[in-house]
Amino acid sequence: MKLVDFLHGKWLGHPLHSAIVHIPVGAWIAACGLDVANWLGWNGPAPARLAFYCVAAGLLVAFAAVPTGIVDWLPIKPGKPARRLGWYHMALNAAAIVTWAVNLTWRIHQDGEVTLRILTSSIVGALLVFISGYIGSLMVFDQGTAVARESKHEWKEIARRAGSRVPEEK
Repeated sequence: MKLVDFLHGKWLGHPLHSAIVHIPVGAWIAACGLDVANWLGWNGPAPARLAFYCVAAGLLVAFAAVPTGIVDWLPIKPGKPARRLGWYHMALNAAAIVTWAVNLTWRIHQDGEVTLRILTSSIVGALLVFISGYIGSLMVFDQGTAVARESKHEWKEIARRAGSRVPEEK
């Protein structure tokens, strides 16, 4: 099996990117929620430690999600709306990864205390992944990116019946 086929998720039966991105998104949102709870008074080592592990796990899996997203994005023809959306999606995800990496670095040096800068970076990082995730959903549900590479017409019809806004064929 070629590397591109592996990264596309052909062995899985559906795109790999959409299967694994939920891990960093969920982990980072959980970390943000734990930081907010800590800031509001849920103290002790458990929430800060769990948030630390959520941020670290999110970063590890995010680095695995990057190549899978790139191989889904590369076949999109220049000039297509999904191609432009992909640039925004990638830029926001890159900003999120940097934000969460900085957040993790601050956590290492704070020894379990959730400071204002950690809390702020958690909120910013969560907002970045929310916005990027929305743009990613536009790429899939509105533009059909990485949807049914094998039988595009059949799956476009299924998507239309489900209420997705599928672009017309030209």
